[in-house]
Amino acid sequence: MRQRLPACFAVAISTLLGAYFLSPTGPRPAVAMTTAGDSGGVEALLREINAARRKQHLRLLRLDERLCAIARSHAVDMLTRNFLGHTNPDGLDPFARMRRANYRFGYAGENLAVDETLDSVARDFFNSPEHRENILEPHYSRVGIGTVPSSDGEIVVEDFSD
Repeated sequence: MRQRLPACFAVAISTLLGAYFLSPTGPRPAVAMTTAGDSGGVEALLREINAARRKQHLRLLRLDERLCAIARSHAVDMLTRNFLGHTNPDGLDPFARMRRANYRFGYAGENLAVDETLDSVARDFFNSPEHRENILEPHYSRVGIGTVPSSDGEIVVEDFSD
């Protein structure tokens, strides 16, 4: 999913931290809203993205911690509210989530997937024309990657911006 919007539409949002999520075995601590704990997977996905961009002579993407927080928050939301989609049950798409986080962009896009491993997610992204197009979009210079383990495998959200 991609969109080109004026960067001047930004609104502040407060981030929900410290909640407890229910699982079949009872409550468990909230998933951290940073890349801590999954930085190895995030770094591996970033290397895959940049290797593909390098082959196409595109500028390499740099990891943006604010975009990582937005992506991770969406991954956690999908896990806790049991949905998979670019638009959450409240009707917020990636661009609305970025604006609510006061993240300014001109070009933005999002990839998301769930698969058994991060390696298989990366393969899925590169084998899908739409996802690959996002990865190779020349306007992008930054990426935020959020991963969350689930009973179905790894939930991965990649948020891109210029």
